[in-house]
Amino acid sequence: MSDNWIILIPEDARKIPDLENQRQAVSRFRELAPTADKVEVKISEPIRFVDCGENFEKILCPNCGAGLEIVWWQERMDEDYDGSGFRLKSFTVPCCGSACALNELVYQGSQGFARFSLEAMNPNIGEMPKAELGSLETRLGCSLKVIYRHI
Repeated sequence: MSDNWIILIPEDARKIPDLENQRQAVSRFRELAPTADKVEVKISEPIRFVDCGENFEKILCPNCGAGLEIVWWQERMDEDYDGSGFRLKSFTVPCCGSACALNELVYQGSQGFARFSLEAMNPNIGEMPKAELGSLETRLGCSLKVIYRHI
């Protein structure tokens, strides 16, 4: 059996919303996905990579749109990881020579970096409704990125 998640992370990888805002967002997410196996917040001190599992397709340069080799990306991930989390320092991309951090790359399916995430396991709601995403952004006080994970 496979599992699916809708994971919401702040666009700012370092952002952790305050506790009351987290509670409000969890409550609203539970209303949106009442049959979810679980809805939870995950917080870590270091910045972690939040992947999309089997929904991964490719990685593109944010400047020129060229596809980036997985081997190149894996090497940058290893370089950027400090033993507990990611630093998100800039690297020169091989396609156009521009500089960007790992969190600025374009991930198809969506992936990202975060200290905070709001997650619903097997939410059974399909895609996150845009209006509800906006509502959760207001509750958490930040712009959010949606990650659909399939494992």
